[in-house]
Amino acid sequence: AVVSAEVGCGSLEERLLFSTDTATEPAEYSWMGILFQLSGANAENTRCSVIIVDATHVLTPASCVRRFNGNAELAAVRLGTWNETHPLDEEYICNTRGFCVPGPVQHRVAEIKIHPQADKDTGDNDLAILRLSKPIKWSAYVSPICLQAASEPSSWISHNLHFGGFDHSSYLKGKGLAMAVSRQYCTQLSGSSTPPPENQFCGYPIKRTRFYEGAGVLALNIEQDVPRNFYLAALLVKVINNKQTTVYIFQDLRPLRRWILDNTN
Repeated sequence: AVVSAEVGCGSLEERLLFSTDTATEPAEYSWMGILFQLSGANAENTRCSVIIVDATHVLTPASCVRRFNGNAELAAVRLGTWNETHPLDEEYICNTRGFCVPGPVQHRVAEIKIHPQADKDTGDNDLAILRLSKPIKWSAYVSPICLQAASEPSSWISHNLHFGGFDHSSYLKGKGLAMAVSRQYCTQLSGSSTPPPENQFCGYPIKRTRFYEGAGVLALNIEQDVPRNFYLAALLVKVINNKQTTVYIFQDLRPLRRWILDNTN
């Protein structure tokens, strides 16, 4: 992604890879935002995350945007959000200890493009691109994820994947780890009668937090034995709670990456 290269995409600090915190630092995972539905002067949180891929495009699951019936003017995204309670139009928001973060910025959506093979019945290829009405202003708190992998594994199975976004149990932008498990074991864990569809895979999270759909699942680009940046491996599209177990269903982006690149930038 040309724009991403200029600002640096997928920014990471190696020390944070090993943090056990469930909340991010304010500038961590700076590509994550939240999808809102507009109604007059009101904006309702859809409980879906969005992911910045360049200055005018974000990704989200197709299942998150069907509510708009193609009416892009009803959709907006909030970027640079760290705490969901923070109001818009505040340059900085500070707590009682003098710790300050920039306020979130809202962008209207100009176009919604759903993947042509998005399958409502199976849930496969659950991906949409939202084109924003104005370019994003980059900062340490708002920057894109990388889309290109230096090299990519043929399978995610047994990879421990970082993911981040927003969740139902905290106002702060969160993060976690999930182990990618086989389709057979996934069916067993989830209690489902069918495995995930062809282009999706299963993650077994360390903690059972229910993240918003659209959380970004991340993999690492390694250069000269150093982790250089994150690239987007998948999107969280479904959370299944089965008795004492939580299973995440991830939309694999490997088969969809060409479509994303052709329809962004």
